[in-house]
Amino acid sequence: MQRDILSRRRHHERGQTIILVAISLVSLLAMAALAIDIVTLYVARSEIQRAADAAALAGAKAVADSGITTLLLTDPNFTTVQTWVTTAATKQVNGMLQNNLIAGQAPTLVSDPIDWTRQGNPHITVTLNSSNLPSFFSKIWGGTGTIVTATATAEAYNPGNVQNFVPISPKVVKPWLVANADPIQGTQFIAPATGAVEANVVGEQFSLTSDCNPNASPNCASLTYPLINNPPQATSGGNIAVEYVPALVTAPSSPNPNVCSTVCTGTTNYEQSIECADVTTSYKVLSCGGGTTNLQWDNTVNPNGLTGLSALGAECLINASSHGLNKGQDKLDRTPWPDNPMTIKAESGLQNGHFVTTSSSIVTIPIIDTSCTPSGCFPPTGGSVTIVGYLQAFIDEVHGGTHPGDIGVHVLNIAGCSNNSTNIGVAPVVGGSGTSPIPVRLITPP
Repeated sequence: MQRDILSRRRHHERGQTIILVAISLVSLLAMAALAIDIVTLYVARSEIQRAADAAALAGAKAVADSGITTLLLTDPNFTTVQTWVTTAATKQVNGMLQNNLIAGQAPTLVSDPIDWTRQGNPHITVTLNSSNLPSFFSKIWGGTGTIVTATATAEAYNPGNVQNFVPISPKVVKPWLVANADPIQGTQFIAPATGAVEANVVGEQFSLTSDCNPNASPNCASLTYPLINNPPQATSGGNIAVEYVPALVTAPSSPNPNVCSTVCTGTTNYEQSIECADVTTSYKVLSCGGGTTNLQWDNTVNPNGLTGLSALGAECLINASSHGLNKGQDKLDRTPWPDNPMTIKAESGLQNGHFVTTSSSIVTIPIIDTSCTPSGCFPPTGGSVTIVGYLQAFIDEVHGGTHPGDIGVHVLNIAGCSNNSTNIGVAPVVGGSGTSPIPVRLITPP
């Protein structure tokens, strides 16, 4: 009888293991949905934040490269330029989204407003979302695609025309110390005391010409008066130009001192600094604002003439086969300004014949204070100079003819410094690639 009772009990217990396994599987699937799908969501959240960061930086770069940061908010051209800069920034943002996919699909641009209320410091805020993200195990429970969003803000900062400024520290500048003298308007590019930039300077066309006495070859120290003008100045009449003196360039680091193409083979530090991105060559001090800023001018270099170091370096930099126009260098069309942006067309390389947004012909050049007495400005032995700002220019050509070796440029933007002593010690905003003196940076954490 006892056996019968035990047998009946076992019969009633049959199938319980299957029920327990089924319940366990359901629990495991629920945990899998929680683990896998949440991890997928976190990955998507990180991806869309990186996309927002990249898009905000791209939009801010479009603002910086436009030249609008040089204009006062009260400038009569500001509203017109603002309209097309806003459009250009949105195009850059949308272009960036196609290269930053979220779970295999481009995010959606919700908004990208630009705050223009800050003089010289516009902010662009990009908000993105991505919907219908793929889910896996959670579909068992009727889950639908999820949505992730992200926001990032970037700025294009120009201390010019700004009273309460933060100093900047541009990188990859060219070793031409240009006089603070506008040869077209007859005024200064920048007010040394305040850092304010003159009006209507964007788009001006003139030449950079060496102030070294051509008879002082091979350097600017072989004569009692090695400079044509001391200090350098603007020239008008037959040659609308602004004079420069060469900067002292320190020996670059090895084994890879500069970012150069194999075509550029300058043998001196000065020429290589023109030809290359020059990522390691340093000057004595290279910052802007917050007190006196010093560089050294180099009296051992005379860059004059078509075979001079400035001409050779500039030709290689802009991919020109020789002096003059239409020698392989990119072309700038200034005529649409200010109703529309200036355009750049590539004349060599992979983008030959196409419009481009950047070019090796765009350079950043220090502007130096020349409001000093002639006897103490530029002694024949070389010496310190003071930076009052930076010129962003497009190199059109190296001139031949009656002004051989002069460098023809268009003004794209100007960043002004200030010698306000209250800003000494303030950590500078570091510039980017060197093609613009206007630093672009994220101002919201990722």
